[in-house]
Amino acid sequence: MPGSHTWTINWRSASGAAVVTRAPAVALSAPASNLHVVVRVPDSRWVLFAFSPGVGPAILYWGELLVFIAVAWLIGRSRLTPLPARDWLLLGIGLSTFSWSVFGLFVLFIALFQWRARSGPPADSERFNLIQIGLGVLAAAAILAVVAAVPGGLLARPDMRIAGAADYGVLEWFVDQTRDALPRPGVISVSLWWYKIAMLAWALWLSFALTRWLKWAWEVFARDGLWRSRPSAPPPAPSVPETR
Repeated sequence: MPGSHTWTINWRSASGAAVVTRAPAVALSAPASNLHVVVRVPDSRWVLFAFSPGVGPAILYWGELLVFIAVAWLIGRSRLTPLPARDWLLLGIGLSTFSWSVFGLFVLFIALFQWRARSGPPADSERFNLIQIGLGVLAAAAILAVVAAVPGGLLARPDMRIAGAADYGVLEWFVDQTRDALPRPGVISVSLWWYKIAMLAWALWLSFALTRWLKWAWEVFARDGLWRSRPSAPPPAPSVPETR
């Protein structure tokens, strides 16, 4: 019949999601154009990579991770903080799948305490107290942010920065034309339990690392005293009695 027609074919396959999941091979036996191919990944899978001819989703996490590794190495080699590059790498990798801002706040906290450890205390008591208040607020915010991020990492789904996807598990590709067979996009994924196990190991490491970092921060914070009171005004000099 003339006009536009839509054909829908549904079938089930014995193969499910695997480490490498590819769309099934479908031969049209005829040329086709403007093809949209969608791969739906179950919620129980951790998407690591996606590939296919044509235009499709891009996983930006790995590019961000390479940049972060270079930044962490530079921070560890510099004198900005006392922490080695290994600690910055482990801390950043654990936070990278859900919050870079928490990592930046923690870097600021360690860097300012390192500056406080190298500089002498100000002579003015008011300035000293203002610095103590600022350092205390910054330390509390950074530590609470890192601690609060642990449950989110254990319970939430990792953010792999998948650009061009309608949803986390819905990956769609566009191919302009094909001669015979439909394109076969692929997704590399593992069970989400691997991510949860890795986050649990990271949380255990973080608990011991925070103990060391907080001990150092407290020594820096209390080195010159916690608070300075204003010096009391000297008592007025006694008046000299008049002589007659």
